[in-house]
Order: sequence, then structure tokens, then C-alpha cells
Amino acid sequence: MNACAFTKTEEDRAEALEIAFRVFDWLSSRSDMHPDAYTFTILLSVCSNLLPKEDEESRFTYARTLFNKCCEAGHVNHFVLRKLKQTVTEEEYAHLVGDGGKRDPYSDNLPPEWTRNAKNGPRNRRGNQWKSKGNHRRHH
Repeated sequence: MNACAFTKTEEDRAEALEIAFRVFDWLSSRSDMHPDAYTFTILLSVCSNLLPKEDEESRFTYARTLFNKCCEAGHVNHFVLRKLKQTVTEEEYAHLVGDGGKRDPYSDNLPPEWTRNAKNGPRNRRGNQWKSKGNHRRHH
């Protein structure tokens, strides 16, 4: 998914977007795998990098769906919020996060249910974003 987010050639962008979300959907359907904040950050990067800036409607639709899933999973952290802010307009960001968009992503004023499973520390860049339920090891 991360490779898709950084697709350089214009003619490959639509396919990269499709692949990233196909992988996400497939992995999400598995009972032993769950996305984390890193997963959602990557997918927001996919939207930010691959969807044209002038296509605000598509960017918002994808971002809203991802952000809602992230909130439901309790993985919202400052990385997710920063990438969300890069993906949508200021007004859309304010609508999604509430509080007029003025919530400080580095503070504790986010709803606890949004952040209950989030990790805010630095991440091992080699680690995989999918966490297995059983043994808490990272899987590819």
C-alpha cells in the first residue's frame, strides 16, 4: 500500500489507487488482521498523493470513509490527523474532526473512543501495519 501511495507516473495512479484499496479491503476482511494508525495514515497518503487536488469530492469521500473507520477502530493519532488535514479542505477537516477543526492533534482533547488503541510514538519503518489478533506479531 505504501508503494502505491508514492506512484510517480500519471498513467499508473488510477491502478495504484485501486490496488491500495483492494489490499486494504482484503486484509480488513480477514478475522486475524486489523488496520492500525499506520495503515490509515498510508491510505490517507494514497488519497492525498493519487487523487487530483481539484477533485475535492472524491478526496473527501475517501478520506471521510477512512477517518470514520479509523475512529471506530480507535486508532486516531497525530499522524492520522496530519495526513487527513493534507488530504481534505480546511472546512472538510473541521467538519470531520469537530471543534471547528481547531483540535490540537498533539493534545489529549480528542474523544477517547477515537484514540483508545492509538500509538503515538515513532514507528519502526520496517514494521508492517497489520497486527495479528493472536500473537501481536506483525505480519506481511
